[in-house]
Amino acid sequence: MKKLFLTLIVAFATAVLLWACSSSNRVVRFPLVGASNTRMLVFEKVELTDTATVLTVRGFNDPEHWIKVSPSIHLVAQNKEYELIGSNGVKLGKELFMPEDGDSCFTLTFEPLSNTCSEFDFIDADAKNGWRVYDIDLTGKRSVANPTGLPRELKHTSKEASDTPEYAYTFGETTVNIHLMGYREGCVTDMVFPVNSMFEGQRSIDVEIDPATGTGSVTFMQYGTGCAFPVVNGCGYGQFFIAPNETVDLYVNLAYINQTLQYNYENYKNLAIKGCWTKGSVYDALNNQDSEDVIVLPDSLSIGELIRYDMTADEFTGALIDFYHAVCEHAHAQKSSSWAKEMCKADAFNVCLVFLNQDYRRWAERESSVTADYKHDPILPEHYARMFACVDIENPWLLMNYRSEEVAKAAQKMVSGGYDDTLACWGKARGAVEKAYKNELTDAELQTMRSWSNPFYADMCEDILRRTREAIAKSSQDLEHVEGIAPEALFQAIIAPHKGKVILVDFWNTWCGPCRKAIKEIEPHKTGQLSSDDLVWVYIANGTSPIGTYSNMITGIKGVHYRVSDAQWDYLTSKMFDIDGIPSYVLVNRDGSYSLRNDLRRHYNMLSVLKEELEKE
Repeated sequence: MKKLFLTLIVAFATAVLLWACSSSNRVVRFPLVGASNTRMLVFEKVELTDTATVLTVRGFNDPEHWIKVSPSIHLVAQNKEYELIGSNGVKLGKELFMPEDGDSCFTLTFEPLSNTCSEFDFIDADAKNGWRVYDIDLTGKRSVANPTGLPRELKHTSKEASDTPEYAYTFGETTVNIHLMGYREGCVTDMVFPVNSMFEGQRSIDVEIDPATGTGSVTFMQYGTGCAFPVVNGCGYGQFFIAPNETVDLYVNLAYINQTLQYNYENYKNLAIKGCWTKGSVYDALNNQDSEDVIVLPDSLSIGELIRYDMTADEFTGALIDFYHAVCEHAHAQKSSSWAKEMCKADAFNVCLVFLNQDYRRWAERESSVTADYKHDPILPEHYARMFACVDIENPWLLMNYRSEEVAKAAQKMVSGGYDDTLACWGKARGAVEKAYKNELTDAELQTMRSWSNPFYADMCEDILRRTREAIAKSSQDLEHVEGIAPEALFQAIIAPHKGKVILVDFWNTWCGPCRKAIKEIEPHKTGQLSSDDLVWVYIANGTSPIGTYSNMITGIKGVHYRVSDAQWDYLTSKMFDIDGIPSYVLVNRDGSYSLRNDLRRHYNMLSVLKEELEKE
């Protein structure tokens, strides 16, 4: 009897175990995911049965834009592939256009996963930039640990720091060594490194990632403290501060974006995990603060709710000041660190300067379908003075902000008045930097800057001016000159030397991120599948591309380069081709006929069209 009882116990336990291990009745809602090359997908539910694995997917894009689900998509788990066997709510291989809310739901059915699987990958390997989502969890866990590869000393940081970070009034070369944590082959298709600084605005630096290791390194000139952002596949992974002359290790958590997306739908424990950490910067303590320490403003403190665009300049400024003080009061009431409070206040102040600098009242009137029956009075230096009276000008937190440029821009509009020396120097220095990059800063102006109390400004501008002139000299042989050519005769003058050839004309500028990305992607094809003496690449930019920056960039772009005047640019882009934005492309055929071809913005289309044109006699 005892033996029978034990047998029954064993049998029951076995049955329970088999039931538990079976894929039947397993449902995981909003599973956590690891690295991914897209933020267009959220996995709402994974259902596992003995006959199928069903994924309920939410697809995202801008309204009236589309996504496409490839028939080649499959799952990978335990080194085995599981094929797609059905779909509902989406036609495979066809465009799925997004509704007004930019959110579309559909299901994909795959072969049944093994009942021992704890995670799987979602892969479209047939397309170069096809979707790849790795480490989709099936255990139902609701908490996230620090990513693998993060140095031990960075895993635990204090919410308080003893010192206030100082703005670095220095310049020099900075090196950032990048480590992508959670990297898997194919999950990174593009990475850029925007750096925001007080006097230069935002510069975007391209990053080459080693496909085998998920590491990379960038070195660049830096003037003053910068706020940088690792941007992978078009998604930002947090921010961090860097000083000139540093060599910094940057650790990027590739799970951050997708986990944040999941968090929008379901409450997870401890999911407020960071996107990046630094090691080796004077700002490490600030950069590595706990993400849970960030102060989030309530909806009631939305700046858009506090201002009206029919306000006078005085009322408009007063509303911004009220907003700033309300944010300060809210920040002080929080249990966050003193650093988090200061960052929150500084961000609010700089947002106010954005509204003053751009005068959003005029923007709102321009964008509105209703003609306003009131007249805007101008934002004057005294309005900026009222705003700056709310803060301590010497407070370094004003400059420890990715919008620090707004401080310099605001100060620049006040330089004619008798304002604080520090404020006046910020404004004058920003204007001088702009002129230095355009090679317009005179020796007399530079000598005047030598009389300022802080030598940094003159030294910075002198270095920028020297580098600008070196770049101009280096690129002089690459730049075609079109001075004095009438706008209406310019295009024919550009294409005439290449009669009988196929010409692709690219309208671009150095400050245009999509332009730079497109050029970078196309460049290898010029010596590859599009290598031909009968194909001419023509690049047209204008004076909004600073001559120093422009001269440096075109040395690495194979083709014929023109930097045209404002009148020439306006005629070409408005009157001749009615261009809606850049990059824009004009295709000139062998017979000299031409047309605007913005379908070539899709590079696979550009490659096929150019190949076809080259084959024509």
